[in-house]
Order: sequence, then C-alpha cells, then structure tokens
Amino acid sequence: MSIKLDNLTFYYDNKIVLNNLSFSSNSSILGLLGPNGSGKTTLVKIIMGLLKSKFGKVYIDDSDIELLKPTDLARIFSFVSQDYEPTYGFSVEEVIEMGRYPYLGIFGFIGKDDKKIINEIIELLCLDSIRKSKTDDLSSGEKQKVRFARSLVQQPKYMILDEPTSNLDLSNKILIINVLKEIADFGTKIILTSHDLSFIKESTNECLLLRKGNILSFGKTKNLINKDNIEKLYDLNKMPKWAY
Repeated sequence: MSIKLDNLTFYYDNKIVLNNLSFSSNSSILGLLGPNGSGKTTLVKIIMGLLKSKFGKVYIDDSDIELLKPTDLARIFSFVSQDYEPTYGFSVEEVIEMGRYPYLGIFGFIGKDDKKIINEIIELLCLDSIRKSKTDDLSSGEKQKVRFARSLVQQPKYMILDEPTSNLDLSNKILIINVLKEIADFGTKIILTSHDLSFIKESTNECLLLRKGNILSFGKTKNLINKDNIEKLYDLNKMPKWAY
C-alpha cells in the first residue's frame, strides 16, 4: 500500500496552509511532526477526502482520492481525531460498535462476526471494565482510548490518528505504541500526527517534518529526529539534549 502527494496546495482566505507538497511513502507507520499551525491536521483531512486541495493530487494505492466514492473512503480510512466528539449518552460499547457501520447490511444489525471483532478490541485495549459506562462520564484519556478502539474495529486499510497520545498517561501510551506496531504487521498502514518526539521515534518508520505548510525534511525517522532538524522545525536557538 502506498500514499503519494503531487504538488499539493491548500489555503484558507488567501493564507497558504500547505505549500506545494510532494512525497511518496510505502512505510507501514508514517509520522507527521511539526508545531501548531504547521498544517498536519489539514493534511490528514485532505488525505482522507474530508477536505479538497486547491491544487495538486493525493493518490492512495495509485487511485486519485477525489475519484473515490464516500462508501469506498469509509472502508479505506478510519480517523481518530484530537477534537472533542459528542457521544450523546452512548455507552463505551455502543461508540465502539459504530466502527462496524461501513460493513453492516441493509438492516444495520451487528452480527456475530462483528461482535467478535468488537470484543477482541475491547479486551486488547483493556476497556472491558467500562464497556457499559457512559462515554460522557469518562476521563479524557479513556475517551481517547475509546475513539482508538472504534477506529480499530473498522479494520481500515489506512488508519489516520491526529495526536493519538494526547491525554494518555505513560502506561497507555506504551499500550498504543504496541498495538500500532501489531496492526501494522498485519498490513494496516498508519499515518499519525504528533507533537511528541518520543512517541514519533518509538512508533514510526518514516517521518515528514512539516514547518509552516512546507516540508522541512522527509525520510527514515531514525535519521531525521536529531538536534539540527528539531531546532529548525521549532525555531529554537538551542535545544537541550534530553529533548531529542
């Protein structure tokens, strides 16, 4: 599976957000790293077809994203947003079940096979003790894990995660890293954004450094996360050694 950007440009009200981006990746886990306002969230929304670029193209497995039907996109992509999502009183289990909706038949019933997938993911993410709880009553970190679980049960070809470790403590961050690596080994391609240098270093194979809507650098994560690149990325005069 592959993703390719060809001269991609996007702007709001004449303000350029993404400026002529081009790259291609076959990596199993691709990280997008950059400060606030660098264009990371806008880029992943364009990749998924939620926003349309002003110029340029996005290709997923050699297919132009703009030519794919919404039903195709719903099965290709899942998305874990960092933004608040109202859950309208639904339980944890009910929210996670929503990840199976693209696969339900005409009557919309959750079948035995769907239930098996849902139960496996709930157990994997240690959510069984709160599966009947109202999602609105959970902590921010627990809600983030529920969104992640919903994304997993969708079984997409591409999983997009926007700041997936926000509000997570260290033990849950380690859990997410291990789960991401496991599902990537089974063929799901993962694209994630993060401010967290340690998370990017531990979880990704390739990394795109994005600064003010431009590509600062792209390549193997282990080669990119270094003092010089991070100082340029965040406009730092001097970066303490512990930070990278």
